[in-house]
Amino acid sequence: MTASNFPEETLAGGYAVYTDAVGELRRRYSFDFVAIGLTAFVGAPLKWIYSAGATGERHKRIVLAPGHGIGGIVIKSGKPMLFTDIDEEIDPQEYSSYPIVFAEDLRSFCALPLKKNGRVVGSLLAAFRSVEPNHVAVYQQMIDDLGDALCDLEVVSEGFMNFEKIVEEKRPAKSGAPIPHSEITRIIGAQEDERKRISRELHDGIAQELWSVSFSLKRLRDMSMGAEERALIDEAGANIERILDELHNITVELRPSALDHLGFASALRSQAAIFERTYGAEIVFEGELSTERFPQALETQAYRICQEAMLNACKYSDSDRIGVSIESAGGWLRVSVSDAGCGFDVEEPEIRGSGCGLPGMKERALLIGATLTIESGEEGTTVTLVAPMGTDEGAL
Repeated sequence: MTASNFPEETLAGGYAVYTDAVGELRRRYSFDFVAIGLTAFVGAPLKWIYSAGATGERHKRIVLAPGHGIGGIVIKSGKPMLFTDIDEEIDPQEYSSYPIVFAEDLRSFCALPLKKNGRVVGSLLAAFRSVEPNHVAVYQQMIDDLGDALCDLEVVSEGFMNFEKIVEEKRPAKSGAPIPHSEITRIIGAQEDERKRISRELHDGIAQELWSVSFSLKRLRDMSMGAEERALIDEAGANIERILDELHNITVELRPSALDHLGFASALRSQAAIFERTYGAEIVFEGELSTERFPQALETQAYRICQEAMLNACKYSDSDRIGVSIESAGGWLRVSVSDAGCGFDVEEPEIRGSGCGLPGMKERALLIGATLTIESGEEGTTVTLVAPMGTDEGAL
C-alpha cells in the first residue's frame, strides 16, 4: 500500500470520523483510553493519531517501528493482542517494549489490527487503567458490536497472539540480597566492552551490507521495467531504510559513536532524541560545558548514569517533560535529570525491570569518584551527578 491509498489528511489528524469513533467507543464501553494508530505506508512507523481519554499529549509523540510497541507488534503480526492484567502477564523486564503503557498508565488493554485494501495499516487500542474481572467481557462485547469494520477500516478480531504468563515466582524478589560491589564492577566492565564490540559489528558489518543492497536496488530501479516491478523495489527500499534506522537506534543504545567522537553532551542529546520518539516524553536540555571533551572514563560512566536516569524518567515517572541540566566549572562536572512525575521511595524502591538500574548507577559513580544523589517525592524525582574532571584512569 502506498501513501496515495491512505489520504494524507487522515494521517495529519483531519479525519473527524475517526475522532468521533474513538470518543464513542470510550463512552459506550466506559474505557479509560481509546486510540487509533496509523501508518502512512507499509513499513512506515505507527503514530497514535486519534485518541479519547488521554492524560496528555505524550502518547502522540510516540513513534513505533513495525514489531515494536503494541501498535508496531499488531501491525507486523496482523494479529490482535489482549492483556487483562499487565503486571501479571508481562515480564517487568519487557515493560519498555510497550511505551504507550507508560504514557497512559494502562493496566489492561485490547489491541486490534486495522486493514485497508487488504493490508494492515493501523491498530485500535482500547484500555483500562485498572484491573477488573469483567474487562474480558467488555472487550468481547466491543469486538462483537464492531463486527469486521470501524469507519472505513477492516477490523481483525480473530487469532489473538498467545503470550506466556509470567508467574509470581519467576519475578525478582523485592527483598533479595544486593549484588556485591565487586560483582557489579566486573559486570559493568564486561558489559561496556561487549557493547562496543556489538555496536561496531552492527555499524561496520550489517549496516554497510544493507547500504550496499539499497544502492543495488536503486540502480536496478533505473533500468527498464514495469510499474509493478518498480513499486516492489520501492517497497523493498523503504523496508531497508526502516531496518537501517532501527540498527542506528540499537547502536546508539549500545555505544553511540558520538560518545567516542563528539563527547558526552552530544551522545546524551542523541540518546534523548531516541527516548523522545520511543516514549513520547519531551526531554529539554539546559546549561553549558566549559569543554566539549572529558576523560574517557568520565564520559562513559556519566553517559551511562544519565542514560539510565532519562530512561527511568521516561518509563516510570508519568511525566510529559524531563529536564537535563549540564554544567562544568572549577574542575567538576555536574549533571541532573529531573521530572515532575509520581516519584518513588528512594530507600526501598519498588523493583521494576531487572532491578539493577539504581545499584548500577551508584556503582558507576563510585568508579569515577563521583557523588550521585537521588531525591524523589510527590513533586517528582531529581538525579544529580557531581564528578571530578580528573585524569583518564581505568576507562570502562
